[in-house]
Amino acid sequence: MKPPRFFEFNYTPVLNLFDTDYIVSRVNYQDYVPFGDDNALPRQLIKLAREVPVHRAILNSKTNYILGQGIQSSDPATRQFIDLPNNLKEPFLYTLKKLCFDYLTFGNCYYELVSNKKKSFVFVYHQDATRVRLHVDGKNVLIHPCWDLYKGKDDKDLQTIALFPHFSKGSDGLYHSIVQIKDYEPEFYYYGIPSYFAGIRNIIISGLTNIWNQTRLESSFATPGLLVIPGVNSDEAADELDALFEQYKGALSPRANEIIIQYLSDLGPGVSSQEAKFISFNRNEEDNWTNLHKQAEISLITIHNWFRTLTPYSDDKSGFESGRILNEYDIAMSTVIHPIQEVFIQSLQTSLSEFHLQLKDFEFINKPPISRINPMKYVWEVRRDTGLEYDKKDPTQNLLVLQLKNIYPASDTLSI
Repeated sequence: MKPPRFFEFNYTPVLNLFDTDYIVSRVNYQDYVPFGDDNALPRQLIKLAREVPVHRAILNSKTNYILGQGIQSSDPATRQFIDLPNNLKEPFLYTLKKLCFDYLTFGNCYYELVSNKKKSFVFVYHQDATRVRLHVDGKNVLIHPCWDLYKGKDDKDLQTIALFPHFSKGSDGLYHSIVQIKDYEPEFYYYGIPSYFAGIRNIIISGLTNIWNQTRLESSFATPGLLVIPGVNSDEAADELDALFEQYKGALSPRANEIIIQYLSDLGPGVSSQEAKFISFNRNEEDNWTNLHKQAEISLITIHNWFRTLTPYSDDKSGFESGRILNEYDIAMSTVIHPIQEVFIQSLQTSLSEFHLQLKDFEFINKPPISRINPMKYVWEVRRDTGLEYDKKDPTQNLLVLQLKNIYPASDTLSI
């Protein structure tokens, strides 16, 4: 049986990030700047995002909240770009979602601008952040489908594109440029670092405890150890028991093979050497592992600078609290969501202005995860807005929601 995928990659280099990515001597780096001391940091980060459920849930949740209900604009040219940003006929919201996920996962995201010499049009494409490395000259980027298989600057799979604001002419005759958006990190000149990186150990612990739980389940919670069986006085009897145990080992799981069986013959006729017993090799208390798993998952929310009620996981036992959800959403909006949205808006407005596309009134549609009823609306207006039947002539429906709350108990107002 193959080991779980979590063990297929050595995670040690993740914790050995260079103190800086600034290159003093370019003798050893003739072309690209490595991201991580072995240039494998992006691959390690995305494997963590695939293997650790709560970590991935937070990344997905933050991405969805930052995108909100989509993007909009009252400007015709901007709306046309939002609907058709490139010749793939992919709405720009899809491209933006990829960029946002990359930014949160790797601390970097990249999009490609394609135009002609006159810059009379522009297409925008997403570039997978795991494939992009920056050139040591600071003016170009290198794109390779798998950096583990990189064969040098003459690699046929290597693509070189200018870094914005520079442009380079491609084999298609068009002009290309890569725009980088990166999360600031002191002492890092080329790359950004994801905001959760300081808590990377907790993410790894959460993944390892998941593997431990999986292993326990696969072994039917059997504990490795030594099984001592007395009263086996012949090789034939031992062989029969071996065959019996092999049958049950296959029925249980491969982990049952970790049980060592020792047969003891009687000291004399009818005199047993000792009683049958099982000696456990597992000295780790299960409660410790369980508590470690819970603590690691709870810590992930803090590591990501996120909020429990906005994550598809919560250790709270207080249930569904709409007030807390709305309060945390408001805080997240002002401290996380809106600032990141502004980063994308500013980058896009700056780069696309080169093509006389101003992105006027370009904005995200932000709505809280649950509805908040405006107390200054009439009841019939609330019913209309929520798709219910309404009657403007009904005296009750011509009351303000605020007045209704003063007439009926709070629980009754939910049915309006």
